[in-house]
Amino acid sequence: MPANGYDFDLTDKVFRGRRVFGADDPDPLLSVVEHLSADVTLDTAGENRTSRSETWVLLVQGWARVVNEHPTDLLYNLKAATEHRLARTIQTNGGGGPMYPAEYFLGLHRKNVTMLTIGPGVVSAPTSADSSMRSFFYLPLGVGWASDVCDPFVEG
Repeated sequence: MPANGYDFDLTDKVFRGRRVFGADDPDPLLSVVEHLSADVTLDTAGENRTSRSETWVLLVQGWARVVNEHPTDLLYNLKAATEHRLARTIQTNGGGGPMYPAEYFLGLHRKNVTMLTIGPGVVSAPTSADSSMRSFFYLPLGVGWASDVCDPFVEG
């Protein structure tokens, strides 16, 4: 069992922006990608108004090779561990403050991030025989984002 108390050691196995994985990639692994559809809301910038609020939808993808005749069992556990860990980013203490301040709102609790939600996920067996034979899950995260279109650059 990994030192972090979970059944999975994801050290150096979490990627940002990758959608394709091959046989040489680690197992299991996570990837965080943007949802392919933008948030189209009524609260948009327009004439005499440059501020905008939106929900930036990210997808946490979990991937693991099929190891037995039940191809999704491991993924349900990986998804649960991922949800459990992500819950730390929104947990508050009895006084309403962050339970884990360094992790609250993914450590981005500053002027631009206004909320964080964890949506329901979905688990699937490999979708084709010629795939990497990895089962997967998708878990949506909604990141509330306030910005000014006159200065849309993200702070480094």
